[in-house]
Amino acid sequence: NFFRPSHEEFSPAPISLCHVLIIFATYFAATTLGVIPLVQLIRLGFELTNTPITTLFLSVWAHLLVSFCIAFLFLLFGNGFRPGALKAAWRSSKEPPHPKEDIAIGALAWLISFPVVLFSSHLFDLLVYLLFQVETVPDQAAVEFLRMTMNYPFYFFLNLLSIVLFAPFIEELMFRGFLQTYARKFLRPKAAIFVSSLCFALFHFTPVQGLGNISIIGSLLVLALFLGFVYERQGSLIASISLHAIFNALSV
Repeated sequence: NFFRPSHEEFSPAPISLCHVLIIFATYFAATTLGVIPLVQLIRLGFELTNTPITTLFLSVWAHLLVSFCIAFLFLLFGNGFRPGALKAAWRSSKEPPHPKEDIAIGALAWLISFPVVLFSSHLFDLLVYLLFQVETVPDQAAVEFLRMTMNYPFYFFLNLLSIVLFAPFIEELMFRGFLQTYARKFLRPKAAIFVSSLCFALFHFTPVQGLGNISIIGSLLVLALFLGFVYERQGSLIASISLHAIFNALSV
């Protein structure tokens, strides 16, 4: 009965298109406009302490601080534009919260989703090979970035914080909490899950990944369907964040 959806009567959450646009605009503004001043500030801090710094270390600190700023701004804007919007995105169920159950469901969903996503990834890799005769498909940019820090334990740990803590919180709040909840006003659960999942997968497109985008986007779409379903099933963002965090942590 794991895939049995909740039969709870649905009532539209106080989330508007304005909320969704603000959340996404905040993310893109922070990642494009906020990086430069942060990098300059970090560089200044290293210079004042006479600490040597490389482009890699600078990138790790910038990525971590930008992620922290985005998470903080989400919490700020989520409550500021319309009271109750963030609460509705965090938990759409009328039932009392059960964090332990939500986390357990997230862990159970990982056991089911991980082999499916892994199989999908290899299937798309095979498709790329058959269509383009490319034997080595580029990894996701975030994976390559993480691999670059593996010889530096402290910076590897900072990178891990971004991947396991900040990324699941930020992405789940954006795509499940706000986008899927908003889409749920107009669409049936399965359609809303698919729309948010497709946006989530396309969100990870990067030109640097080349043909790897086919495999990455395809497998992430499969993962996102699980994330969307878990959120819909539990009516709680804790469940999808747990699945996302466990998936990222064990993949690392």
